[in-house]
Amino acid sequence: MLEIKNLVSGYDGPDVLHGIDLEIAPGSLVAVIGANGAGKSTLLRTLSSLIRTRSGSISVDGKDLTNAGPSAIVANGMSHVPEGRQVFATMTVAENLDLGAYRSSRSVSAQRLEKVLEIFPALKERLNNVAGSLSGGQQQMLAIGRGLMAEPKYLLLDEPSLGLAPIVVQTIFDILPNLTKTGVGVLLIEQNGQIALSIADRAVLLERGSITLRGTGQELLKNPEVIERYLGVGNSIGADPEKQKVMSVRIRTALGSEETGIFAKINSGIA
Repeated sequence: MLEIKNLVSGYDGPDVLHGIDLEIAPGSLVAVIGANGAGKSTLLRTLSSLIRTRSGSISVDGKDLTNAGPSAIVANGMSHVPEGRQVFATMTVAENLDLGAYRSSRSVSAQRLEKVLEIFPALKERLNNVAGSLSGGQQQMLAIGRGLMAEPKYLLLDEPSLGLAPIVVQTIFDILPNLTKTGVGVLLIEQNGQIALSIADRAVLLERGSITLRGTGQELLKNPEVIERYLGVGNSIGADPEKQKVMSVRIRTALGSEETGIFAKINSGIA
């Protein structure tokens, strides 16, 4: 279990995160949604020990990893796929992947590479290409593949859909539930709330560094507060409460019931 308790962190100024409590179980997918500046990426950077925890704790399987340093974080089963992919553009696909398994022997690295290429077959024929020559979607596959080369217990994904075409986004998000079936816990940071919530076991809404709503992915997807605040109803139609109320009803109607709407399609594999 990845356990985050009363976590407070920030950069040089005031606190960005305020008392975050969250658990990610092996084989589960937990989505964190919220607007820009809510603290989503800061949460992953804190978990990865890229910025210091000011108070609270981070533990994996009962072992305290608070401010343990990035190397110890990876060694104890967490792998962070950062926003913007951040592949090494002048290195080959194979070299980028190999970096993900830098703590492992050659034989172990080779075994993991086979698994990653099964997940992302598009990378197999491009192993000798430099990463900078790949499309945005292929670079995102490479970034996730590099994270998986560490064979993590918990995969931390920061905005994997950013800047990608819808068909590529769907390909990426189709893979995530299959990862959880292998026992990997996934903590997903994502602005595309609908697709993130549709595959999440549990989800939270992060606003101004605090968790304001929790539930299953389906519960948050149908929650009026998420529709009104997160899907931007207030911003799009102004501050008129009556207009917001009408628009919210229209959105919920469009989503449909659990039997016939988007939720039924998601569960049946149509959406």
